[in-house]
Amino acid sequence: MRHKELGMRNGAGRRVWGRLLLLAFMGLALWGCGLLPTEPASVLPTKAPTAVLPTIVIEPSSLPPSTPTTPATAVPATIPPTFTAVPSATPILTSPPPPPVSMQTFGESVEGRSLQAYQFGNGPDQIVFVGGIHGGYEWNTILLAYRAIDYFTANPDKIPSSVTLHIIPSLNPDGQFLATARDGRFSPLDVAANSFPGRFNANNVDLNRNWDCNWQETAVWRDQTISGGPFPFSEPENVALRDFLLPLNPIAVVFWHSAANGVFAASCPDLYWPSYTLASIYGVAAEYPVYESFDSYQVTGDAGDWLALQNIPAISVELVTHESMDWIQNLGGMLAVLNQYNFIER
Repeated sequence: MRHKELGMRNGAGRRVWGRLLLLAFMGLALWGCGLLPTEPASVLPTKAPTAVLPTIVIEPSSLPPSTPTTPATAVPATIPPTFTAVPSATPILTSPPPPPVSMQTFGESVEGRSLQAYQFGNGPDQIVFVGGIHGGYEWNTILLAYRAIDYFTANPDKIPSSVTLHIIPSLNPDGQFLATARDGRFSPLDVAANSFPGRFNANNVDLNRNWDCNWQETAVWRDQTISGGPFPFSEPENVALRDFLLPLNPIAVVFWHSAANGVFAASCPDLYWPSYTLASIYGVAAEYPVYESFDSYQVTGDAGDWLALQNIPAISVELVTHESMDWIQNLGGMLAVLNQYNFIER
C-alpha cells in the first residue's frame, strides 16, 4: 500500500515536472522569437516623463562682449568697368594751371565798345604797349598789337618773371570800326580806301590831343585844325586809360603810331630823361631813329607827355608806313624793353 502511494506520488511529480519543463521550453522559444518582453509589463513606461529644468537667471554684466562675425576678406561681386588705378608717383592736380594770357575790359568807348587789355605774366614791374589811339587811320598799329598778343601767347617764356606785360590793341575802337567795319580783329582788306575819318573817336576828338599836358581845345595835325575836346580828359577812352595806368605805376609805356619812322621820348615841357632812356632801348633794338622830342609841328595834349608829368617813362614809336607792321623791328624793340627794363631810371 505504501509502495503504491509512493508510486502514485512519483508519477504525479514526474507529470508536474514534465509540464514545467514543457512550459519552460515554450517560453524560451517565444522569447527567442521576440514575442515576449525582457522585463515584466508592469515596469515598461507607457509615456516618457516630462523633464522640468530649473530656471537660471543670467545677469547682463556676466554676458561676454558681443563680437560681430565678419569675413576675413571682402570680395566685391563685380569690378566697376570705369575703375582706373592711379600710380602713387603720379601727381594729381587740384586745379588747372593758369593760362598764359588773360584779358580784361577796363572801360568803354563813346559808342559803348569795350576797351580791352591783354595781360601776360604776374611780376611786380608793369609794362604797357598801346595800339590804335588814332583808330582806323593808324590801323597797322592795331594789327601790330594783335600780332604781339599772338606772339606772347605762344611764347610766355619771353616774359621775365619780374614783369607783367599789358597790351591794349585798340584804344579807339569807334574810329577802328569807322574805317574797317569790324570790331576786334580785322584784315587789311577790311580797311576803307579813305581811313582818315577813323583817326578820331565818335565825338570827333583826337584822343592824342585830349590829355592834360599843354592841352588846347583847338589842336593841329600836320596843317589841319582838329579838336582836342572841350576840356582835358573829356573823352571816356582817355579817362579809362588814365585810370587803368595810374594804379599800375608802370615802368614803361609804349604807344604805337604811324608813320614818321622813329622813336620819340616824352617831354612836358622839358625832356623826361627816363623816357629818353626807354626810347633808346627800344629804338636801338628796333633800328629806328631815336629822338628827344617830336618837333615837326606842335603837339598839344599828348598822352605820353602827360605820363612824363606823372614820372612814368613813355615813348611814341612811329612805324615806317601806314600799311606795314615792321614786325621784326618792333619784336626786337619789345624784347629789349622786357629784358632791359631794369636799366630805366625811375
